[in-house]
Amino acid sequence: MADDLDLAQLAKDWQKQQTSEDTTVSSADLIQARQRQHQQRLLMYGEWFGAFVMAATACWLVFAMPGWLGYLGAAFLVIGAVGALYVNWRVHRPILAYDSWESAGLLQFRYRTCLLTLRYYRYIQLSCAALLLFTALLWLLCWWQPSAASMELLLIYSLVVSPLCLFAIYRLQHRVKRKAVELSQLSILVDEFQFS
Repeated sequence: MADDLDLAQLAKDWQKQQTSEDTTVSSADLIQARQRQHQQRLLMYGEWFGAFVMAATACWLVFAMPGWLGYLGAAFLVIGAVGALYVNWRVHRPILAYDSWESAGLLQFRYRTCLLTLRYYRYIQLSCAALLLFTALLWLLCWWQPSAASMELLLIYSLVVSPLCLFAIYRLQHRVKRKAVELSQLSILVDEFQFS
């Protein structure tokens, strides 16, 4: 008689049962999700301000430093401003627009937030690598045309910006690894939740 039991089917039927815990969401979960959206909104406003400052500085560089160095710096700043707006569109907007606060929705929100945060960390690493490339281009310009390169700008990028970028890339790599592990765990939970 025990051989007639299909334990896999029984487990699936058991998981499909609706309980009060499945349909209601705890206030702690909602508070945490709302705080995450609030933090994302502040970060988005900060990036808008940063993109505006980069665009304004690019315009200033074109007029204040006519020549190769000014145009190169302005090009990097414009690319940075466009990149910040792109990240705003691809990362912040989906988190801020999310509004499904059921149990499945909260799990989906955590998965999506983790995925977008991982992309955001990689974007920052790419931005830091672009600044390192800009520093290398400044050194190349200094070697090629010493009179065209500003020694103060070269020293600031070499002694301040480049070490900070290297440190940021190193620290973010640890966060990327942690988020990748978290994302794999959340993807398993999302799959289990959808098929249960």
